[in-house]
Amino acid sequence: MNRTGEPQGRLKYDRSVFRVIVLAGVLLVFATSITGILSFRITQNEVMNKLKTNDLVRTAKSIGSQVEARIDRAVETSLGLAMDPSVTEWLSGGEKDEKLGDIVRMQLVNLQHSFDYTNSFVVSAVTNQYWAENGEVLERVNQDDPDDQWFFDTLASGKRTAVVVDSNKSRQDTFVFVNVLIGDPNDPLGVAGVGMSLKALSEEFVAYKYGQQSHVWMVGSDGTIHLSDTFAQTGAKIGDYLPEKTVSRLQDAMPGERLILETDNNEGRRVDMISYPLRSAEMRVIAQIPRNETVGFLDSIKLNTAIAVIVSIVLIVFFFIYISRKLADPYKRAISLNEELESKVRARTKELAERNKEMTDSILYANRIQQSVLPADERLESSFSEYFAVWKPRDVVGGDFYWLRKVGDVQWVAVGDCTGHGVPGALMTMLSVSLLDRIADSGEHDSPAAVLGKLNVLLKETLHQMEQDGLSDDGLDLGLMFIMDDRAVYAGTGVTLAVGDESGMHSIKGDKRKIGYRRTPVDIAYTDHVFEADAGRVFYLITDGIVDQNGAGSTASLGRTRLLDWLARQRTAPLAVQREQFELTLSAYMQEESQRDDMTLLAFKPNV
Repeated sequence: MNRTGEPQGRLKYDRSVFRVIVLAGVLLVFATSITGILSFRITQNEVMNKLKTNDLVRTAKSIGSQVEARIDRAVETSLGLAMDPSVTEWLSGGEKDEKLGDIVRMQLVNLQHSFDYTNSFVVSAVTNQYWAENGEVLERVNQDDPDDQWFFDTLASGKRTAVVVDSNKSRQDTFVFVNVLIGDPNDPLGVAGVGMSLKALSEEFVAYKYGQQSHVWMVGSDGTIHLSDTFAQTGAKIGDYLPEKTVSRLQDAMPGERLILETDNNEGRRVDMISYPLRSAEMRVIAQIPRNETVGFLDSIKLNTAIAVIVSIVLIVFFFIYISRKLADPYKRAISLNEELESKVRARTKELAERNKEMTDSILYANRIQQSVLPADERLESSFSEYFAVWKPRDVVGGDFYWLRKVGDVQWVAVGDCTGHGVPGALMTMLSVSLLDRIADSGEHDSPAAVLGKLNVLLKETLHQMEQDGLSDDGLDLGLMFIMDDRAVYAGTGVTLAVGDESGMHSIKGDKRKIGYRRTPVDIAYTDHVFEADAGRVFYLITDGIVDQNGAGSTASLGRTRLLDWLARQRTAPLAVQREQFELTLSAYMQEESQRDDMTLLAFKPNV
C-alpha cells in the first residue's frame, strides 16, 4: 500500500485517459477489419483487371504474333521467289531455257528443305504447268477442274499477294498458302508461292491455356476453327462450343476490332473471353477462361485475410496497454525522427529523379534534333529510284550521319562517322553537316576529293586543330559521291563504298588519312573513283560500326568480307526486301551482344 491507500503496481488512469484508450482500441480494431475487407476487395478487382487488360491480351497477342510471324515470313519468301528475274525470264520463254529452269527448280527444292514449308510452287500461265517443291511438274492446271480454279481466280484478281487459309479435315491439318503473281499483276506470267502447315501451333496452344477448362481457338471469318488447343476441334464451327448469343456478338465485331467480354459458356458457367484479330489473314484468336479458374484462389485469400485480421486484433488488444504505458513517448520520438529522415530521403530522391528526367529528356530531345538534320524520306524518295537507310546510334544520339544535297545538276550523297559516341559524337555530326552545307553553297566543288580536302581545312580551323597543342583532336570518316547523268564519282576515307550489279559486288574503302585530325596535313589530296551510274547498279555506303560489330559469344568482328557476302546474296532483290533481310541477319548475328559503335548503312539506286 502507498500513502494514498492504493495497492502498489495498480494502473492509475483517470476517466479521460481511459476513454482515450478505449476509443483508440475500438478505432484500431475497426481500422484493422476495414483494412482486411478492403485488401480483399482490391485484390479481387486487381485480379479481374489484370485478367482482362493483361493476361487475355497477352495470350492473344502471343498466339497472334506466332501465327503472323510465320505468315509474314512466308509472304516475304513468296515475294522473293515471284520477283526473282530467273523465274520471270524462264516463264516468259515458255520454260524452255534449261539453265534458268535448273535455277528455278533448285530454288523450289531449297525452299522446302531449308524452311518449314510443306509446299513450294511455280505455276505458269504460259504453259499451265505446275512445278512443285520436288522440282518436277506435278500437273498441268485446267480451268475446267474445280481443284485448279484457285489458280485462275488468282490470275484474274490482279492482286499481287493473297493469303489463303484452308482447314483440311481429311489430313487433319490447317494450311496457309501464299499466292504471289509473277510479273505484271494486270498480265501475270503465273503464280508462285509456298504453303505451310500450322499443325505444330496447335500443340503450342496448350502452353497458353490459363487453366484446365480454358480454351484457345484460331477462327476464320466464317466461324471455322482453323486451330485449337484441342486438335480434334479443328475444322468444326465455333458455334458448336459457344452459345448462340456469344457467337452473334463476335460476328458483330468490326473488322480489326479487339473485343473483350464476359459471358456464359454452354454449361452456363461465367467465362471471360477475348477476340483478337490477326493482321496477316482474315482470322481471329479467341481465348476463353472460366471465371472460377481465375478467381477460385480468392476463397483461400479471403480465409487467410480473415485469420490475419483476427490475429491482428488480438495482438493489438494485448499489447495496446503495454505500448501506451511504456513506449508512448520513445515511440513518438522514434516516429518523429523516422518521418524526418523519410522526408529528407523523399526530397533527395525527388531531386535526383527530376535531374535524371531532365538529362533523359535532354538526350531524347537531342535525338529528335539530330534526326531532323538527316534527310527526310521524301527527299530520299525524290533523289533515288530505290533506297533504304539503316541508322543505329549506340547511345540514343551518336556520331554517324547521312546527308543529301542537290547542287545544280549534281546529286551529292554522303555518309559520315564522327569522333565519339553519344552527345559528343552528335555535336560533331551537327558541325560536319554545317560545314558540308557551307562548302556546297560556296561553289567550291570540282569533285568529291576536292570537297574532302576543303572540309579537312575548315574542320581543323573551326576546332583550332592547326597546332599540335590544340584543345581537341577530333575529326571524321566520310564517304562522298557526286551523281551526274550516267556517271558517279566517289571519294572517301574510313567509309566503305560497295557497288552491286549483275557481275557481283565490288568495294572501295578510300584513302587512309581521315578528315580534320591534327596529324592530317592541311594540303592532303584525296582520290576520286569514277563509276557508271546505270539503273541496275546499287551503291552501299557503310560506316565501320557495322564492320567492327562482334557476334554473340565471339571476340572477332563481323568483318568487311562477311558483310559484303551478305549484301552480294541479296543484291538483286528490291531494296526494301534487302533492308529487312539485312536487319534480320545482323540481329541474328549479334543476338545478345551489345552494340559497340554507331551503325549507318545507306543503299540507293540512282535516278538515271
